Amino acid sequence: MAMIFTPTNQVRLTNVAIVRMKKAGKRFEIACYKNKVVSWRNKVEKDLDEVLQTPTVFANVSKGQTAKKEDLVAAFGTEDQKEICLQVSNGCGLLRGGLY
Repeated sequence: MAMIFTPTNQVRLTNVAIVRMKKAGKRFEIACYKNKVVSWRNKVEKDLDEVLQTPTVFANVSKGQTAKKEDLVAAFGTEDQKEICLQVSNGCGLLRGGLY
């Protein structure tokens, strides 16, 4: 009898907007809620935790690849994911919506 394998460590992100920033030759992405990003950029939303789906900096959100710590330090001068998310969300990064 065949069993269906369901990955338990895979996080499915829905209603996602990907905010991108290219810095130091590397691309960094954060996963946000679509409507909250617009509110954040219009200075309506004040709490970054409400905007982010997860406080993690990714190299590729759709593949689930997190950014390497050495890349974060080289580009931003810190490993603090929350601070980097703040910089990326305030940057002029590309906003791309869609379901992933």
